[in-house]
Amino acid sequence: MYFNYTTRSLARGGQRTLLAIFCVAVGVMAIVALQLVGFMIDNAFTSNVRDANGGDVRVVSRNQPFQKEDLDEVERLKKDGVIVSYTPVLNAQGSTGAASSSLRETFTVRVVDPAVYPLVTPPTFTEPQNGKIADLLKEKQIIVSTPFVEQYKKKIGDTFDLRIGSQRAGEARVIKVKVAGIVTDSGVLAQAGSVVLLSANDYKAALSNKEITYDTINIATASKEKANEAAKQLRSALPVATVQTVDDAVASQKETLDNIRKFLEISGLLALLIGGVGIVNTMQVLLSRRKMEIAMLKTTGYRRFDLYLLFGLETGLLGLIGGIIGAGASIAVSYVVRGLVEHTFQLNIPFVIDPVIVSGGVAIGLVTALIFGLLPIVQAANIRPLNVIRELPEGQGAGSRLLTVGLVLLLSVLFCVLAIIILQNDILLGVVSVYGTFVLLLILSLFFSLLALLISKLPVPERLTLPYTLLVVLGIACSAGIALLLPPFGLLLLFVSLLGLVVVFLPRTWKANIMMALRNLGRQRVRTTTTMLALFVGIFTIGLILVLGQNLRQQVNDVLAKALSFNVISITSGDDTKKLQDTLPSLPGLTLSQQHTLASTMPVAVNKKPIRELLPSGEKDRPSTSSLGRSGTLYYLSGIEGYDVGNNQIPVMGKETTITAGRNLGPQDAGTDNVLVSWQLASLDPLHLKVGDTITLGGNDRKSMKTVTVVGIYSQTGFGTNFYPIIGTRDTVKALSPGGVEQSIFFLKINPEKLNAAVDKVGKVVPNALVMNLANLGDFINQMLNNILLTLTTIASLSLIAGVIIIANAVALAMLERRRELGILKAVGYTSSSILGEVMLENGVIGGAGALVAMLLVTLSTSLLGSLVFQSSFGVSSVIALGLILGSALLAMLTAALVAWGAVRVRPLEVLRYE
Repeated sequence: MYFNYTTRSLARGGQRTLLAIFCVAVGVMAIVALQLVGFMIDNAFTSNVRDANGGDVRVVSRNQPFQKEDLDEVERLKKDGVIVSYTPVLNAQGSTGAASSSLRETFTVRVVDPAVYPLVTPPTFTEPQNGKIADLLKEKQIIVSTPFVEQYKKKIGDTFDLRIGSQRAGEARVIKVKVAGIVTDSGVLAQAGSVVLLSANDYKAALSNKEITYDTINIATASKEKANEAAKQLRSALPVATVQTVDDAVASQKETLDNIRKFLEISGLLALLIGGVGIVNTMQVLLSRRKMEIAMLKTTGYRRFDLYLLFGLETGLLGLIGGIIGAGASIAVSYVVRGLVEHTFQLNIPFVIDPVIVSGGVAIGLVTALIFGLLPIVQAANIRPLNVIRELPEGQGAGSRLLTVGLVLLLSVLFCVLAIIILQNDILLGVVSVYGTFVLLLILSLFFSLLALLISKLPVPERLTLPYTLLVVLGIACSAGIALLLPPFGLLLLFVSLLGLVVVFLPRTWKANIMMALRNLGRQRVRTTTTMLALFVGIFTIGLILVLGQNLRQQVNDVLAKALSFNVISITSGDDTKKLQDTLPSLPGLTLSQQHTLASTMPVAVNKKPIRELLPSGEKDRPSTSSLGRSGTLYYLSGIEGYDVGNNQIPVMGKETTITAGRNLGPQDAGTDNVLVSWQLASLDPLHLKVGDTITLGGNDRKSMKTVTVVGIYSQTGFGTNFYPIIGTRDTVKALSPGGVEQSIFFLKINPEKLNAAVDKVGKVVPNALVMNLANLGDFINQMLNNILLTLTTIASLSLIAGVIIIANAVALAMLERRRELGILKAVGYTSSSILGEVMLENGVIGGAGALVAMLLVTLSTSLLGSLVFQSSFGVSSVIALGLILGSALLAMLTAALVAWGAVRVRPLEVLRYE
């Protein structure tokens, strides 16, 4: 009997049953899809950590490349049995032979020994199917990854000039190569992106048989204990290198992955919460239609407990069906979101479905439906049969209100428990997320309730009166004032004020529809508030993302336009420096140029204390808000850029670069070893340098050494004209340059119309120089921001979909309650189209009002974030604000029209005869 009753009740529910299922399905779809994406990201980074690490231990030194004596130290570990094998690797910047390379057109060239590379899982070959790195990587043949093929449209057998350069080496080499193999970005190339593998022998030949230096050493060990022992010895032997075991790699990724997963899960919980509100509304729709039926069941002897079972089973079936549909749909949604994340952050995220998460989604649907269905079920079971039979209104006594409050509290506790389980037993995050959201929604509900009351009281006069005219004039005056501060909202208020004037001259039937639409908002304020709130959440999230994105794009473009006084960088050495100097006067479109000298260095000591004793280790070696960590400290202490201060070439200080302590370099520093260092070294752990401190720097040849003195500390907020973080004199750079051969960096500002011709000429004059074209830096950053915004907007749209379902529920319930009203209206001459217009207008006002409040809060939030976080003045685009407000109103109207289409076509005789 229980099963028959519930299934037939659901079948008779028709449209309302479908809406209830959709509510559950949307919430489940959002939470499961985002959980699946989090699982895929976690799987991509943790399932092949050893492969991504290159081995059991990875040793990296970007500051001072590894030379033969460093490899001898690793060889010693192999002879002692600490490690099993190792392979050195050089990662360089590559381009397809052009004289210059923009940020979009570069890729990684990985120079390896094919006989021993890789130590871990090799990448999978797509062409040839059974290819091997050792067989193909020879005689200037290369192996490329699939992202490289997609970017450059290369295929097996293609030949091209491979240009290899290093920002720290300051020179480039061109090798005529042939594509011999194509591999996926898997195994050792997981998350590597566009990569070209090149044999070390071919690279050495291009260097005229000079000794190759490496930046990475991959090491394999027999056990985890041996890996830890090898890491300990290597940290002592190579103090400026970063040594990372597999456990270190997992630990470094764990925090980031946990934050990503929690963000996705909380976003899904928000959509699930909105869907839960829709379940409450839907169950009220379903059960309010059956008051007489419930009264009859109670008069024939059914107890409240029996009704709880009946309606609980019905709600459970709704949740189960919705959960199955939502879990199934989540697979498709997760595929889309995962694709967006993969494209945005240039990652390789395999599409993997976790059966536990999908099946858990079905359980979430069932539990969510029961939690949010509890309130209407208990309220329906408490119906007094006598009141229904005599058509008396249900009382709202103190006991009834207390019961409602108790049920809401119970609902919140149950949903909080569900949230904690979804967030993998993070109790604090679950409680803060759920109850923080509840408090915020309660405050907004009170505001929306007041707003609905005010809107419902708006006058619709039969004729133009003096008080009404004054009200319209006041609205126009206020709109003009608001337009000065917030143009989009001022325009919107002006439009509404003018509409108030137009209303007076509309036909009487239209006025009646407008009045009914406004007054209906006040009669069902709880439902109106819920609908506004649901739309508010989606519009606020999407609006904040779009507005922040637009402001960040504008800020980036402004910073680039003001601070980036050059668009081409060229690094030369030896004779190439003189050749480029001689070419500059005839370079097409050149408007500005600066030349500094460079030396790639490594820190040896600070204030005569060895650097190995100062660098953080263990858990403190990772960067944080208060510490540079190991890698950050090494970066800011490595690399010195020299100014010819004796000839009045002084570091430029201004709005973007300022001296925060000490003084700037000047002509008096010629011949000295005085330097400027970045404020990070002074303000953050572990060094806290100050004016007067000394730093001992070693050159790349490991023979030259200089002790420099800090005379100033600088702060840089934009793009400065220094390439290396330490700013010194040309004399110091020359002393630290191997063999006395200086590297030079040229900062060039070239007319965009002649940029290509100028860059081509530089490439012909100094083919071995490293040339970077920064002309499209703004486009590169804007594209990245657009991809991030698209991903976040897609996630936020899941909440908006849940809001649309709530609108549909609210309209369905309103049509049910107004069935008699609709019949009377049609009996006195109203047509179906006029009634439908009134319903659309009513919901359009709800949608527009909810979006208006959302965009007002977006404006406030954006302004606060701009001033407090980004130190900039952020505003809201009129196009975005008006587009979202009007779009929300149209969406609400369209949803209302679809739901009410059949209800407004009711025959008056059927209603008046039977209701």
